Amino acid sequence: MKPARKYLAFVRVAATEALTERSELYGRIVFLGVLLGVFTALWRAVAEAGMPVAAAPNEMVWYLSTTEWIVLSSPMLFLQIQEDVRRGDVTYQLLRPVSYVGAMLARGVGMLCVRLPAIGIAAFAWAYAFTGTVPPAGALLVLLPVGFLAALLLTSLHLGIGLAAFQLAEVSPLYWVTQKALFVLGGLMLPLEVYPAWLRSVAWSTPFPSMLASPAGLLLGPSPLPLEIAALTLRIVLWLGVTLFVWSALFRRATRSLELGGG
Repeated sequence: MKPARKYLAFVRVAATEALTERSELYGRIVFLGVLLGVFTALWRAVAEAGMPVAAAPNEMVWYLSTTEWIVLSSPMLFLQIQEDVRRGDVTYQLLRPVSYVGAMLARGVGMLCVRLPAIGIAAFAWAYAFTGTVPPAGALLVLLPVGFLAALLLTSLHLGIGLAAFQLAEVSPLYWVTQKALFVLGGLMLPLEVYPAWLRSVAWSTPFPSMLASPAGLLLGPSPLPLEIAALTLRIVLWLGVTLFVWSALFRRATRSLELGGG
């Protein structure tokens, strides 16, 4: 069996599992609707009060629907990795003729193939219901592949958090820190344009804006230019390559420690 077919098997299995977890998927969709409803009312109240906002209230709803679409679709791989390390199952999985990091990422891709379309349709429906508007068709078409890459980058981040379980007994605090970073540096709720210049500089030196703010920004204003789309895609791909290279190096180091420690 060729290596690509081996990883495709992990993709298929994960997609099947995601299809069976309907209650979790429905819960995410309902949560998204409640969140968008609350912030729709908030931004309209802010606009009516004459307070400055980053964009028109309707555009802000579409912005938030996009960032939450990416966040809610990305599987939390670190939970499974942490359990594999705790139970010692990872030791047996190392005997497989595939990379553990690659297999986990393939599982993430399989889950994304189910969650992204389902939550994406729900996000579109919720945003349209609350605003009665639709962004330019060109921006929406571009958002689909860019959103997938952004969600894959976020999934890679969750993968890295899970690999920290080889050194940490509990990785939840690390996840909480990254969640706060997504909120502030990633522009989860507000575009980075509203931030002070120094904070924008800090944010753009990290991969977080490529996960959320940049893809969601495609729906703000006119349709994005091809050069802007190409630059964003390249930035996401580069960050994805960097993160996977680092995670693979850390995993090799961790498994080397396991071998030296006797298991």
